[in-house]
Amino acid sequence: MIGNQIIHLDRVDSTSNYVATLISEDKARHGMVILAENQTNGRGQRGTVWQSEPSKNLLFSVYLEHNQLPIQHQSSLTHLASLAIFEGLKKIGLHTQIKWPNDILVGTKKIAGILIENQLRGTAIQSSIIGIGLNISQTEFDFPGSTSVFLELETSTTKEEVFNHILYAMNTLYAKITQKRYDSLKESYLKNLWLLNVESTFEKENKIFTGIIRGTDEYGRLLIERGQKSIAYDLKEIKFIFRNEV
Repeated sequence: MIGNQIIHLDRVDSTSNYVATLISEDKARHGMVILAENQTNGRGQRGTVWQSEPSKNLLFSVYLEHNQLPIQHQSSLTHLASLAIFEGLKKIGLHTQIKWPNDILVGTKKIAGILIENQLRGTAIQSSIIGIGLNISQTEFDFPGSTSVFLELETSTTKEEVFNHILYAMNTLYAKITQKRYDSLKESYLKNLWLLNVESTFEKENKIFTGIIRGTDEYGRLLIERGQKSIAYDLKEIKFIFRNEV
C-alpha cells in the first residue's frame, strides 16, 4: 500500500535524493513516502530547480517497486502521478488540467510538478521514485505563471488533507498498473490533457511552429499534428510557447 510508511523530515536537500540513498542502503520499501517541510535542492524537469517556501507546500517522494513493469509502459507512471494530483485537487473543489508530460495547471498557471526516476533491470522497470511538488499556501513566487491552492480557492485547506486525497487516489490508480490496465490510465490522462485538439504554438531548436496536440504515442511522446501527419516529440525536443486564440 502506498503510504504504509511515511517519513516526515523537517529539512532535506531533496526527498527523491533521500529515497535514492535508502535504495542504495537496501532500506527502501514499496509504498514508502518521504515528506519534507523544506527542500534545499528540489529538482524539476529539464534539470530545473523546484523552489518552495518552507512549510507552505507539499513536497514528497513515493517509492514504488514493480512486478517487472515493461519499459514500453513507463508512461503509465506519468499517468498515475498526474491523475493522482488531479483527483486529489478535485476533491477540494479545484479544477486542473495536465500539461504534457506531467505538470498540473490551473488555467495557464502551474500549481504542481512531478519528476519520475526509474530503476531498470533488463527491459523492465524494477522500481520508481516519484517526486511531487504541490503549492498549497505560498502566495509569492520567483517565477511568473505559478499559483497555489490558497490563491485559487482562498481557503485554508491543509496540506494534510490534500496529501491524504492524493495518496488515496494513487493507491486506486496504481491498482490499474498492477492489473495491466494501461489503456484505462492513458484514456483518463488524455481526457484531462491541456490543449488537446487545440491549435497551439511550440518551439523546436529555436524555430517556432504551430500544430494540434492529438495525444501521446506508446512511449509517452507528444503527438502533434502538423499538416497531414502527426509527429512524436520527446520532452527535451520542444517547448510550449502559447495557445493561439481563436
